[in-house]
Amino acid sequence: MLGIILWYNADKSVGMVWCEDQGPLAFIGPEIVAPEGVGKLQRGSQIWFDFDEANGFRMVSRIEAVGVIMGGIDPAQVLSSFGRSEQDGQDPDRAEFDGAETRPALRVVA
Repeated sequence: MLGIILWYNADKSVGMVWCEDQGPLAFIGPEIVAPEGVGKLQRGSQIWFDFDEANGFRMVSRIEAVGVIMGGIDPAQVLSSFGRSEQDGQDPDRAEFDGAETRPALRVVA
């Protein structure tokens, strides 16, 4: 599965991954190591991984590859700014929907 590391603590080697199927986030435990030849895991890293699921929780079981970092974009900032109006500092280039009232539909389940 393809994922993006949303949070990673390098000291403890633990983190959380957003999954491409938009299911539950996956947990990276301290026993999981990056493939040989890869630098370090960090927030924004794009990874291809296998996972095990039990009781609705996903645990990364193996990282197959690590892609590029998201061009300096912090995924936490992207998620925290979702649904803000232009007055709240949202990107002015974002198109609004015909003036209709909208509510954020994105929910992060952890």
